[in-house]
Amino acid sequence: MKIRLMVSDQRYAELADWLTVHGAEIDDSADLILSEKNVYASHLIGRNGEEIYRLKTAEISHIESYAHDIIAYCGGIECKLSDPLRRLEEILDPQEFIRVSNSAIISINHIKSIRPMLGQKFILTMSDGARVDVTRTYYYMFKDTLGI
Repeated sequence: MKIRLMVSDQRYAELADWLTVHGAEIDDSADLILSEKNVYASHLIGRNGEEIYRLKTAEISHIESYAHDIIAYCGGIECKLSDPLRRLEEILDPQEFIRVSNSAIISINHIKSIRPMLGQKFILTMSDGARVDVTRTYYYMFKDTLGI
């Protein structure tokens, strides 16, 4: 059985050893996740073609959903993630990441500029030059989070 651990660094070694002794395999791409409350992911596993990347969350500018594909943008690399946006919202630090539409999560630290638009919307320019819309549904939550 493959298990992904999302626990604090202090508990990781202890749990990994115990699970390995009892027949489990620790794998960052496993579907079964053992997580600790209030511990957020420090990295995500993504794929670009045949290559597998371990993406540091601090380097991810934004994550977007295109139909069934979830793409993370990280330092010029686009990687496909296996987790849905709903799950990513839970495992990413809410002090750093915020949902801005039904199809996008952005890193607050990677916002380069904010452009107000008519109809309670914003267009964000991210540090990598990408543009991401803040939709009306998330408009007030975004404003409150950034204090604008």
